[in-house]
Amino acid sequence: MVGGNRGSSHPSPANLDRFLRGELTAREAAPVVAHLLTGCPSCRQAMAPLAALLLTPQLEPAAAPATNGAEYDFPLFRAFAKARRYAATVEADTADARREHSLVAVSPPGPLTPEQKTRHNRARCEAFLDRCRSLRHSDPEAALMLASLAVSLAERIAAEPIFPERNTAETADLQAQAWAELGNARRVTGDLAAAETDLSRALGSADQGTGDQNLLVQLMDLTASLFIDQQRFAEAMQLLNGVERMHRAAGDLHAAGRALVSKGTAAGYAQRFEEAVRLLGEALPLLDAHRDPNLVFMTVHNLLLYLVEAGRASEAAHLLAQSRDLYALHRGWIERLNVRWLEGRIAAAQGDDTAAEAAFSEVRTGFAEGDLPYDAALAALELAGICLRQGRTREIKGLIDEMVAIFKARNIRREAITALLMLREACEQERATAALLRTVTCELQRLERDPVRRQPLR
Repeated sequence: MVGGNRGSSHPSPANLDRFLRGELTAREAAPVVAHLLTGCPSCRQAMAPLAALLLTPQLEPAAAPATNGAEYDFPLFRAFAKARRYAATVEADTADARREHSLVAVSPPGPLTPEQKTRHNRARCEAFLDRCRSLRHSDPEAALMLASLAVSLAERIAAEPIFPERNTAETADLQAQAWAELGNARRVTGDLAAAETDLSRALGSADQGTGDQNLLVQLMDLTASLFIDQQRFAEAMQLLNGVERMHRAAGDLHAAGRALVSKGTAAGYAQRFEEAVRLLGEALPLLDAHRDPNLVFMTVHNLLLYLVEAGRASEAAHLLAQSRDLYALHRGWIERLNVRWLEGRIAAAQGDDTAAEAAFSEVRTGFAEGDLPYDAALAALELAGICLRQGRTREIKGLIDEMVAIFKARNIRREAITALLMLREACEQERATAALLRTVTCELQRLERDPVRRQPLR
């Protein structure tokens, strides 16, 4: 528990130390950050020696990963990253203090007026929301922390005295944005029940707001993402239909295309692969590669995957050949493994077991070395499919034993291990079938997508 509860003004020295080392959870770190952002000089002075040590450039590992958020995969890199974020916060707050000092210097002495206090808190809340959005994908825990702070500020603003120039409807919009970002951050970090509650709060605040259509579209889009994670695909589709229509009406075709991508993703998760292919095919001409090149790449890749799933492997092979230049622009190790995986699936669907087995073996090894156990297991199941077709059941049992050992070592949830053991038992009794293998694969895919179920056991 973080030292310094509601009745204590300072976090404990031990928790200040743990915070800077990156050892606190997002929930534990939030009150520490909230306290530090008040500008407490004693706490910052207490943290200064360790902060200086962690931020000394020559002490950083020479081969530290620099892309794709990989630094957050390792505890030491994670400590450096949190220290950098702390330093950035200190620098930003120092700049804020300088601006406030210059304001006070030309103003009569005394405390801030209610109007100045509200404007100051609003600016800080909006800054937290901007930072939260920028960290959604690269650092979900930091996004959760910042969203919590934004909600706290938004609620404080709403409770402040009303003065003539204050627009309460705009304050309600700010509350809605903060609750929406908190709900989305909780969704990404796996707390789906709390995410639904927070998004409901956001909708309630928006009802009291200005009626801003952009805010409404944002809330619909984030709620649809939650419904997809909850496997409520029909409800997600209804919301995304509205999002697409509103973006088209506003003339933002790229945003409309993004909504179509989300619809295609929902259809793919629901195993409606022909529908997913159609939706992603409709989305691609609308997407602006200059605005979001990664979205275009992801859409092309998923379209090819769903073509294979829909039994159209020859079309996927043709489109992959035409997309080599696009894939060449995205050559991170995960992207390289994913394209090899796609090549293996195309080869398997076209009956080239030799090429498929070589691709799946490479992918399985790569994901295992990259500490991505679910992806490694799914690639192993692809290998098992080749072995099953060729009657090599002994090798299937070996693959399953290897996956189960990895899952147990990492405390992966029981549902995944149970699914694998069910397949192993079928192999023992010579009852393994392609249908059973597909069922187990679908179960692991579902668990991998589920941010709650994929968490390790506590």
